[in-house]
Amino acid sequence: SLSQFNSRYRTHLIHMVGGATIFAIALLPRWSSVAFSPVSSQGHTHDAMIHRRRFRSRGDCNARPPNANIPHVNIFSHSRPSGDQETTNSGGEDPTVEGVTLKMAFDSSPEWGVADLSETKSERFTSPESLDMVHRLRRESSAVLVGRGTVEKDDCSLTVRRVKLNEGQSQPIRVVLDPTLSILGGRKFTLLKDGLSTIIYHSSEHNEDGRHLATSPDVDLVEMTTGASGSNCLSPREVLRDLESRGLRHIMVEGGPATARAFLEAGVVDRAILVRAPVQFQIPVPAEMNEETLGRAGLEMIGSGDMGGDTIEYWVRKGSTWPAGEWP
Repeated sequence: SLSQFNSRYRTHLIHMVGGATIFAIALLPRWSSVAFSPVSSQGHTHDAMIHRRRFRSRGDCNARPPNANIPHVNIFSHSRPSGDQETTNSGGEDPTVEGVTLKMAFDSSPEWGVADLSETKSERFTSPESLDMVHRLRRESSAVLVGRGTVEKDDCSLTVRRVKLNEGQSQPIRVVLDPTLSILGGRKFTLLKDGLSTIIYHSSEHNEDGRHLATSPDVDLVEMTTGASGSNCLSPREVLRDLESRGLRHIMVEGGPATARAFLEAGVVDRAILVRAPVQFQIPVPAEMNEETLGRAGLEMIGSGDMGGDTIEYWVRKGSTWPAGEWP
């Protein structure tokens, strides 16, 4: 399946009456290379110490009628922390850009394929120019979020590499949604051993597993309790509230169609960049989303352009405007 931070580990308890799984999206090119006309509108030891914080759930996991419009929830609407408050912002990103930017890449098939089942190894299928854009967007983000399936399939680092970081800027925090802590159980993935900060959100039912499996002081396990017994449903809204409380105010959702759908269904996506490559997979893995999915989530397409042969679509929440200048 493709679905799915000081000195000691911390596991935070987040109460949820419900939840929804999670989604990732974020991609943006330089305006100089794109024909784009936006529409104007208004722990460090094996016996890790556990630290818990409690959050009251808003219940995001409830099923929604398939054609119902989704109300927008702005997690980042209140004022910024004052100057004397410590935050974990990686620094260097544009402080005027907040909220959630979703990036997804697809082939040109009607299924909106995200991978090819005929291939034994995950291969990049977008252009180098599009990839550069992704790294610029990471640089402009406080955190980069994916589902566990993206980690398992791609062994991604989610770091800024193809463009330079700004002076004094740190790498963005990596965030993984992994209800069962499956990425800690065997293979040592890159983001668990490279010494950079990673947050893993998981179900409370797997708290004991996390105590024994966490082995890096750079990995923060964040426990979330789900509403239904046996449910592994993690709430995008609760995840974002926790990230906002850490001073992380621009979240790039970058991977996994299930994660993307969950964020859209939760009504928390502020803008999206869709990359469509001029290839067609032999056996496409469908994203199970389309233009109607984004429309129900309150997004509208305001422009498109070419980037190294890929077609880039720009979507923004209705009534909002795109970030100024050549962002990202």
